[in-house]
Amino acid sequence: KLNEIKVFKVMADFDIFNLSVSDIDTHNTTAASADVIYKPSADQGKDGTYKALIRFVPNPSNPRNSLVKKYVHWLTDASGNGKLVDSPSTVGEKCPIADAFFKLRNSDSAVDRKMSEKLKRREQYYALIKVIKDPQHPEYEGQYLIYKFGYKIKEKIDEELKPAFGEPTQVFDLFEGKNFELIITRQGEYNNYDKSKFSASKSAVIINGEPAERTKEAMTVIKAELDAAPSLEPYEYKAWDEESRSFVNGILRQYLNPGSSIDEVVSKPKPAAKAKVAEAAAPTSNGSDFEFPEEMTTTPKSSATDSDDLDSFLNDLDI
Repeated sequence: KLNEIKVFKVMADFDIFNLSVSDIDTHNTTAASADVIYKPSADQGKDGTYKALIRFVPNPSNPRNSLVKKYVHWLTDASGNGKLVDSPSTVGEKCPIADAFFKLRNSDSAVDRKMSEKLKRREQYYALIKVIKDPQHPEYEGQYLIYKFGYKIKEKIDEELKPAFGEPTQVFDLFEGKNFELIITRQGEYNNYDKSKFSASKSAVIINGEPAERTKEAMTVIKAELDAAPSLEPYEYKAWDEESRSFVNGILRQYLNPGSSIDEVVSKPKPAAKAKVAEAAAPTSNGSDFEFPEEMTTTPKSSATDSDDLDSFLNDLDI
């Protein structure tokens, strides 16, 4: 009886066992630990190809926010010290880094336009996964980790949620979702995810080496595992503190003329006008941090190389 009461309370408090395709916010509108980040790279795989089988699982503390999205800027000071900074455009606020980007990008000076490339933002996603099979790192198998990825894999998730043909699949569903076949190859200097895909058939999450059945006992085990899993909260957007503002201020002064009103822009966040306006004010890197499309768009398009591919660059910096 006591176990039944606990299970019913679990089902009341969490929707992780009954997800529809609309139950995860895919964002179409505490210190983090590097030990819980899953960072596969083609270089780690056999013959330059990394293969693993993973499962996207819901965020137990907030199932609707199982896919964390934010915009980030990688900024480097004159001494070569770099820092990853969340963009206020993530939450629809004015971003002074984007303002500086456009000022340089629209300059008549070729030097300014070249410098603007260092201020571009990129799209970044985080999700909780369970590693089912990973020959490169068998110690990860059965573990729950935080997977950091870019738009290429996000696009594959969207294709399952809203397919052009056939029935949609809520890939985060614990019993009716799909495993993800992660295949990373090398294209030039970057990781490429074109061959990665969701499995053709739906299946339940693996528990004790077998697909879980929809029973009270299995739900209790899953709930216990997810409670012990890493939290997504540290990877959500964080407003700038004084240290971050000071760092951004110093960076922007390297690019903008003395006397510009950076202090006014950076000292406190401005209220958002509309999300669409903020999106337009903060361009997203598409394809590579070292190339920017001539026709700027707010929605990245699929390409042979994706902002995903820069993970190899950022991973080298141990971000």
